[in-house]
Amino acid sequence: MTTLLDTATLLLFGLPDQQPGGLLLTVLLFLATGGAAVLLGLLYATAATALPLTALPLQAASAVLRGVPPLLLVFVLAHLVSASMLLAGMLALALYSFSHTGEILRSFVAAYPPTLAAQARIMGVSPWREWLTLRLPWALWRGLPALLTHWASLLKDTGALVVIGIGELTTVAKLLSEARADWSAWVMVLGLAAAFYLATTLLVLKLLPAALRALLCVPRG
Repeated sequence: MTTLLDTATLLLFGLPDQQPGGLLLTVLLFLATGGAAVLLGLLYATAATALPLTALPLQAASAVLRGVPPLLLVFVLAHLVSASMLLAGMLALALYSFSHTGEILRSFVAAYPPTLAAQARIMGVSPWREWLTLRLPWALWRGLPALLTHWASLLKDTGALVVIGIGELTTVAKLLSEARADWSAWVMVLGLAAAFYLATTLLVLKLLPAALRALLCVPRG
């Protein structure tokens, strides 16, 4: 019979022959796809702000992506690029996250106060330096509340894909299949999984603003 400690270990790190898995795989995928989406989003925001008419097709494609469920996107990409479910899942999550992150950043880059840009020009700051060191950090920090909302959703979507969409036999599904009609085992597995994912979500939402504050050198207060 699987003990509480054994179940917790499997949920955290995955099955012995499918590691990394479980919560660890969820967090790794979340960080990789979320980070890639932010970088793509900054490029998209720059292009859409500098060349608004040229970027209209990108905005239309981004709007379409936001309406596609991530799980459906995984299976479409797996067929289109003949990739493994893991790679298709990473691509799907990155594109899905980019469709939200890019639009958030675009709106804040476009809202950058003209007075700040004028002050930078008066101080002799070159346009590219002003964009990299002032405008983009300003947009990231101002857009943080919206980004946090999206990142919480992305973490949950990533967890769902790890459980039901990535891998031939996932940790939670394996544990539940072994439990069969043992309801106490089901409660233990699902309860631990829920607790782990809730704690991880709260921790991520606490740490990401601090990390972004340190990265952008934003003073407290």
